[in-house]
Amino acid sequence: MKVWLCDLTYAQQSIASDTVPAAIGMIAEYLEQKIPKIPKTKLFKFPEDLSKELEKDQPDVIGFSSYVWSASLSDMFAKRIKEVFPKIITIFGGPNFPSVKEEQFEYLKKKPWIDYFIVKEGEHAFFRLISELINKSSIKVISDLPNLVFIKNGKFYYHKKIERIMNLTEVPSPYLSGRLDSFLDGKLLPIIQTNRGCPFSCTYCTEGQNYWSKIKAKSREVVEGEISYISEKMNNLETDKKRTDFYIADSNFGMYKDDLDTCKALAKEQRKTGYPKYIGVTTGKNKQNRILEAAKIVNGAMRLNGSVQSLDPEVLKNINRSNISKEQIVDLALKSSGIGTNSVSEVILGLPGDTIKKHFATLKTLVNSAFNSIVMYQLMILPGTEIGLKTTKEKYKMQTNFRIIPRCFGIFEVLGKKISVAEIEEICISSNTLSFEDYLKCREMNVIIQIFFNDGIFEEIIFLLRKFNISAWDWLSKIYENSRKTQFKKFNKLLQDFTIDSKKELWKNYEELRKFTYNPDNINKFIKGELGSNLILKYKSKSYTLDLENTSDIAIFSTKQLISERSINESKLSEFIEDLINYKKCQVQKIFESISSVKRKFKFDIAKFISTKDAITGTINLKKFKYETDVILDFKLNEFQIKQMKFYRNLFGITLEGISRTLSRVHVGKFFRSSHDRNIIKN
Repeated sequence: MKVWLCDLTYAQQSIASDTVPAAIGMIAEYLEQKIPKIPKTKLFKFPEDLSKELEKDQPDVIGFSSYVWSASLSDMFAKRIKEVFPKIITIFGGPNFPSVKEEQFEYLKKKPWIDYFIVKEGEHAFFRLISELINKSSIKVISDLPNLVFIKNGKFYYHKKIERIMNLTEVPSPYLSGRLDSFLDGKLLPIIQTNRGCPFSCTYCTEGQNYWSKIKAKSREVVEGEISYISEKMNNLETDKKRTDFYIADSNFGMYKDDLDTCKALAKEQRKTGYPKYIGVTTGKNKQNRILEAAKIVNGAMRLNGSVQSLDPEVLKNINRSNISKEQIVDLALKSSGIGTNSVSEVILGLPGDTIKKHFATLKTLVNSAFNSIVMYQLMILPGTEIGLKTTKEKYKMQTNFRIIPRCFGIFEVLGKKISVAEIEEICISSNTLSFEDYLKCREMNVIIQIFFNDGIFEEIIFLLRKFNISAWDWLSKIYENSRKTQFKKFNKLLQDFTIDSKKELWKNYEELRKFTYNPDNINKFIKGELGSNLILKYKSKSYTLDLENTSDIAIFSTKQLISERSINESKLSEFIEDLINYKKCQVQKIFESISSVKRKFKFDIAKFISTKDAITGTINLKKFKYETDVILDFKLNEFQIKQMKFYRNLFGITLEGISRTLSRVHVGKFFRSSHDRNIIKN
């Protein structure tokens, strides 16, 4: 029996899900371990590769991953395969599936191209199903299998039991077997999972169910072996194809003792080969001291997540986050700055009980703490979650709309037929406590935080203001206020365009939006970036490129205005503020275009101020930083920055959409130009 497995992604604009398909690799390894005589399982990531292979050969069984970013793509392929080869058995699995029995039945009834759906964990359930299919077992025998849902002859068969693998080491590593070598080519992000499960019960998350509450771990030997193997493969690539990042898919990395061993293995590779330079993780909600220790071990390469979602007690109660210490999460930011690592917090707009006042209060606390960045999401209504239940929506009078997921769209030729497809998500835009108008105001503040606070582009201004007892939130609020003024009509237009696009991307009717995506002309608009962008990142990209002057102007004005309102009469402070913001502007100006050098005249030694600011106590003596005469500084990218930016340009492109994708993957501060070894030309 020939088995193919597909974890598909869109790539016609840029690669949407750019991780190595390790999950289906694990299913393939487990299957072949249990059934040694079965032919080698073929794996597919890119739809075009699957289309080409279907023209030459066909499997007996084909499996598809179903995530929110790939469900429609998988459906499209399975449907077309069934039209041409009806005897091929299709098996789906993944979290994008309802949890309620009646809704599962309705889901499968609408999708007759799905023969079987495996819920929850996949490896063992997939093996059991394949075994019975090979044996040509009866429906009665198959219906007794764990984790399985299907419709046969109009009858709905519902899993009688849900099982989990008790020891993840039972699943052979698809990296160490060499199965994933073809995907370690520099295009895709290497990803491993050291443990599986989550002890928290958040209502908006697919892992918030009791099924996932116990943590199952891989052996230390396997984890260390995978890290070493991936590091070697990455370092064997040509310089312009090397990825320097690495991802750990655990839900709460750093909370467990074994995570420290994982970090030690990563640090060993860092010393040996320099890889990885960036480690993507979702750090744990508790055990902050251990998480900080983990970050220290990997030399700050791991960004720390303090995912509060909200700091309001009522909202937290509504989403079952009472067993998470919000005090520990906020304290994490302060301590992470002390060890030189980046920290990020996450906030979700529109949770049950949320209001504009509560949302702003959460943002204010996080901004005034020591987090480097705040990631601001909108509430997605995911299948299989408590918040996705009809009863939950009705309880909080949640109004939802639909929109296309960024980068998740394309036009494909499958078995002689050209088909347009896109992924659609459902989001909450209002509730019994949050109006749509307030939702839009929150979104505007979200984009201001993204532009002026995140990634530290203006961190020295924030430091300066704090020295005068002016909070970062006061500064951001002042920018928000000034953005309405006619003198900043260009920046105001940026915000207005953002709000207009935020409204335009929303559809009230799912079927109408689905019909819209069937038109290839419309899909081409998405691919060109005319529609369907990640709007917050798109407008951040715009502010750093096309609108950098306007962004800098309103930052300078708002800073001076706050200083004036507080009656601070520091000599030369106004000129110093201009130099400080213009210095930061020179660091970021046209870095995405790889313009290596930018020159500008300065009155103050801003580099000296930046290098010594953390040691400044009390008042700031600006005379210490004043040049005797004005100088012209030459800002340059170093060799590593040039190579890395070239890599991301080649990977994602230099359109606003491509820059947005780069910003989602890197800490932009790592690419700021430096003037330390600068050419200083006196007037």
